Amino acid sequence: MHTTSRYYRNDISTLGWELTVCNALEPVKSPCRRILKHQESYGNLLSSFLEHILPMEKVETVMEIGGGYGCLMRDFLIKYQGMQAIMVDISTFLLDYQRRVLQPSQAAFIHVDFLELDSSILTGIDLALMNENLGDFPVMLNIPKTGTDAGQEGQDAHLEAFDRLRQSYKLEIPEGESSAFNFGAALAVEKLCMSGIPFIFLSEHSCEAKIPQELTGIIQVSAPGFPERIRLKGHDEYTMKFSHLEKIANKLGYEMRRGPVADYLEPIFSERLKAILSGPISLSDDHETIRHFASDLFQYEYLLLEKASNHRKKESDFISLHVP
Repeated sequence: MHTTSRYYRNDISTLGWELTVCNALEPVKSPCRRILKHQESYGNLLSSFLEHILPMEKVETVMEIGGGYGCLMRDFLIKYQGMQAIMVDISTFLLDYQRRVLQPSQAAFIHVDFLELDSSILTGIDLALMNENLGDFPVMLNIPKTGTDAGQEGQDAHLEAFDRLRQSYKLEIPEGESSAFNFGAALAVEKLCMSGIPFIFLSEHSCEAKIPQELTGIIQVSAPGFPERIRLKGHDEYTMKFSHLEKIANKLGYEMRRGPVADYLEPIFSERLKAILSGPISLSDDHETIRHFASDLFQYEYLLLEKASNHRKKESDFISLHVP
């Protein structure tokens, strides 16, 4: 079982070197903002997107799991006066940072691994956010065959949970030494859905990403269909197989909308941008940042879940998947 728990509990001291999509848009003069239709922060762009789909006026309490520097939630609380936030994080370093960014009167902070969070705390949450952090959850490597004994002390519970997930949600998971399964992310999404939270937003680096045909040769993504290892400073993460999360959410009574984050971070492919993206090399640091960011707009996917019994703004905004 690959886990980043020790890193986030003990070792992390900055997110500065990890250029998440959210952090890339934080500076007002960020070169990444310049390629977007609306040159705003990530939180403002996401909230505007959600407003067209969800009854955000009814969202009174929002929980963010793994809130990073708190920038996304800061934007939400500024925009929606009276909204209450609950920040859940495994990292004391990041929770302390969030406390400095957010108004204490509008937010509560819980230091815990989300998979160990008392599920009763999820009662009354209207919207849950997991933005760009599903790949940090535990990943099972070297997938054993169904029914294989653990063979190692302390692994039986993991194998039992793995077999339950695979069988309950009919997940197709390749077996063998080179295989990987987003074990912790599956458990986290299951936990959220079983709590009955009306709306859930997820985003992460996807192993099933697609690009529009008209952008072939301009935008490059890696989409082998199975989780890939991402080597980062001090820890490794894995890309997300969103089709597994869809099956879990569908069986637990959720309708969903899925797509690239470019749906709400809308790029404008000007001739200048196309030239930057198609050139053999980057001519400046800004150009290199833009190339990476533009690719991430399609490499990252989101999954927006709605409990089927809820009222949505537009009937066509959600698709009910009937997974056999």
